[in-house]
Amino acid sequence: MAHASHSTNRLAEETSPYLQQHAHLTEAELALTLTLFRPCAFRKGTELFHPGPVPDRLYFIETGLARAYRLVRGEDITSAFYGANSFCFDTLSIVAQVPTELYFECLTDVTAYEILIPHLNRLFRQVPPMERLGRRINEDLVCGLTERLRAFQMDDLRTRYLALLRQNPELIRQVPQRHIATYLGVKPESLSRMRAQL
Repeated sequence: MAHASHSTNRLAEETSPYLQQHAHLTEAELALTLTLFRPCAFRKGTELFHPGPVPDRLYFIETGLARAYRLVRGEDITSAFYGANSFCFDTLSIVAQVPTELYFECLTDVTAYEILIPHLNRLFRQVPPMERLGRRINEDLVCGLTERLRAFQMDDLRTRYLALLRQNPELIRQVPQRHIATYLGVKPESLSRMRAQL
């Protein structure tokens, strides 16, 4: 029982600032929300999701870094990165209820909080601010994907790389160059040549 209490207290300490900033929950709403998340930890290299049925859970990352990728004709292509204070899940699969095509793996050791999709749906029904937060997260993801598509169509590699460096300098330092390269849509050798010219 003491361990459960410790986990709940830690969860409250870590997630309450985020939830209060973005969802403005009452004490009762926050208490209900916290009961539905489960603390978990993963070692570097752990696979969180893999292609197959619609995932039955998602993660809120407290510390560490993960990525989503797909295999295209045998080549590993990174599609997204997930760092601290971000929700890690396959938006298309969960929203559209279609099988996921993505692998999700931990690039570092990760501490996170897990919530099952049925519990999340219950939360959305019972705590309206959380439903609004979920909608806002999805809207932000759509905007991010739209901007990324624009950058692929309009910007050269140097511009895309420098934008990523400005937005997330820690990502550049922590992630292997081959993952950065495929995320930017180029081969690692092309990224190396461009970086040498900066």
